[in-house]
Amino acid sequence: MSSEQSGHSKTRRKRVLSLVVVVLVAFAGILLLTVMQPPGKMDYIEYWSSGKLIVQHANPYSPSKIFALESGAGAPYSRPLIMLNPPWALFLVAPLGFCGIYGGLFLWQVVIIGCVIASILLLNRHASHGPLALVFAPVVACLCSGQSAPFLLLGFVLFLHYHRSRPFVAGASLLLMAIKPHLFLVFLAVLLIDCIYRRRFLILAGAASSLAAATVVSLCFDPHIWSHYLETVRGYQVQHAFLPTASMLFRMAIDVRIFWLLFVPSLVGIVWGVWYYFRWKGSWDWKTHGMLLMLVTILVSPYGFFSDEIVLLPSIAFAIVYPYRRKYSGWILLIVNTAALCVVAFSGKLTSPWFIWTPTAWLLWFLYATRGFRRVGEQAIPASDTVQIASLEGAYGVRTLERNSRNGSPASLL
Repeated sequence: MSSEQSGHSKTRRKRVLSLVVVVLVAFAGILLLTVMQPPGKMDYIEYWSSGKLIVQHANPYSPSKIFALESGAGAPYSRPLIMLNPPWALFLVAPLGFCGIYGGLFLWQVVIIGCVIASILLLNRHASHGPLALVFAPVVACLCSGQSAPFLLLGFVLFLHYHRSRPFVAGASLLLMAIKPHLFLVFLAVLLIDCIYRRRFLILAGAASSLAAATVVSLCFDPHIWSHYLETVRGYQVQHAFLPTASMLFRMAIDVRIFWLLFVPSLVGIVWGVWYYFRWKGSWDWKTHGMLLMLVTILVSPYGFFSDEIVLLPSIAFAIVYPYRRKYSGWILLIVNTAALCVVAFSGKLTSPWFIWTPTAWLLWFLYATRGFRRVGEQAIPASDTVQIASLEGAYGVRTLERNSRNGSPASLL
């Protein structure tokens, strides 16, 4: 065996060992969270109660039935926590209906942390700093609250991973993002334009097929699922809730009584997204340009929780592995993430106004770390940096990338 092969073997063993350690620590954390966290005080309780009702062929959006289940499980709230995700998301919570409150919590935590670990591996399985993603503040918030946001992350990462090689699978993975469609209005608008412009209709077919299949599953349990869902959404008065988003600040600055003002920043974001797409349409790559697009998408979303920002993990990872990022960007990210973790630890609620700064902070850090994201990859990239080359491929165009990978010459986007 050559010294090079021996070195590769040792590297693989180190990676496997690192993965085993991460998995063991994750499961230990799951067990600890399951024992220490009262399920009735977590957002998980709304998924468990809806899962219980759907497997009984009952209305999973019924406030009275949900309140009875949650009160019996020790929830201290004066009103029910209702899962307001669309009916096509119910297949994710149905398995919880066959479990007790603590058994379901353990299963739920295993699944959501599995989504995070799978996303890390798909993003860059060669990155030694991958386990650090488990201390990304939105990831910690998801584990502490039992929120469903890790499914959003997995859906986005699967799309990035398969959008070229298996477009139908990439489209089907969007089902996981569609459990909270209001978060991705800008992203979805640009994706639709890209599919039409490049005639990538298999992505649209995959998305439509997965949505239809998931909806049929829900209809099998409750034939009136859509009427039940719409009735609950209308009666829940979501328009009166405060959620820590830039759109909420915009609404409050003009007239807090006008609900549709929440969607104005998204409309502006869509206009920017269309301009951004056509500016780079010749070299558009979702693994590169989609990183900034997702940051803007979350910033202007009409409503959401801090835990939903877990979908920004690919953007943060992209900036971290960028070989020519700014000198102190790592320290700045550490400060921002630590501040967010402190809010998670002391706020107690994902709807706390103390979270309102985080989407802007992630975006500003990304722009700082990538030098404004104007000339991504303008400097020479060593031939050994295959991961970075793959990540930055769309910023060059295929011909420029191939030339630079051979001779290491600098390239400019301009």
